[in-house]
Amino acid sequence: MSLVPRRVLGLGFLYSLITMVVPAFAATKPSIKCRFVGQTTSYEGKLFTCVKVKVKGKSTLAWDSGKLIPIAKASQSPTPTPSPSPSSSKTPESVVVNKGEFQIANSSEVPNNATKSFTGKNRYGYETTYFIVRNSNGLIGMNATCTHNGCTVKIENVGLLCPCHNALFDIKNGDILRGPAAHPLERVSVREADGIIYITD
Repeated sequence: MSLVPRRVLGLGFLYSLITMVVPAFAATKPSIKCRFVGQTTSYEGKLFTCVKVKVKGKSTLAWDSGKLIPIAKASQSPTPTPSPSPSSSKTPESVVVNKGEFQIANSSEVPNNATKSFTGKNRYGYETTYFIVRNSNGLIGMNATCTHNGCTVKIENVGLLCPCHNALFDIKNGDILRGPAAHPLERVSVREADGIIYITD
């Protein structure tokens, strides 16, 4: 056998070996971008949460190491039951963090045609800033976390301004007026009853 076929055969074997081994070392974190603190996504059987981390002295957003999503095991009995009851079989459940409603402000704190900021704990237990807008159609609630890199947006003369990278949002509805943010501010459910404003997050 000549040297050329042996080299080709050797390279083919090496390539096959690499393609089999490399996937085992592939990244095990979600490929989607982590946009704001508290954001969650499931990937390969784990629930990942977006958190702030320090890289070379600078704060940035990244996915945590993830928590395994528990799968409920079906109960096994040694003998079959003639009439199965509805509770005898369990379906796998994924981790769900339920939204909760909480009081954010008094109605008198948000006058007509105004946008005000308030702080409360979101569904993940993090202190979060929210904007409440009152217009002729009622109330609008928005999360004040910038959709670019997770900084807290502030009310300024020009609108809702992110102090980190100068993204600008419309003070009336949270729409993007200037990048680098690519998405408007996240809306949250808001309602008013007996002089109290509640949001659900």
